[in-house]
Amino acid sequence: MDIFKKCYDYTTVRDAKEAGIYPYFHALESRQDVEVVMEGKRRIMLGSNNYLGLTVNEDVIDAGVETLRQYGTGCSGSRFLNGTLRMHLELESELADFLNKESVVTFSTGFQTNLGIISALVGHGDYVICDKENHASIYDGCKLSYGRR
Repeated sequence: MDIFKKCYDYTTVRDAKEAGIYPYFHALESRQDVEVVMEGKRRIMLGSNNYLGLTVNEDVIDAGVETLRQYGTGCSGSRFLNGTLRMHLELESELADFLNKESVVTFSTGFQTNLGIISALVGHGDYVICDKENHASIYDGCKLSYGRR
């Protein structure tokens, strides 16, 4: 008995690729703006999370280049241990002032935001009503919280 047989027999992805209808992992050949180049053709970008256009804003790009030169390409660890940069603290301080709050915490992704906040706020004995269409990050945050579902 080969435990991988079902994997070898799974042809859905290969069949879709051969038919030219596989919708995933098409490489972009340009900046991710309202129009992009994919497979040598200009196309309208309808699937972006770049709602404010900041990924192509020249001021943001210039600030990014300057930050890369100062800090390098990334943190060497998590924020918790050794990955907190001065700019993280400055951002959180400015956000707290702007929101008129004592402090704030920032997360690098929406998934981490939901995971961290829900698991921190919901505890044993709390109830969570979770819609079946909620994002996986909401489900995972609820599971980590040990609240009742």
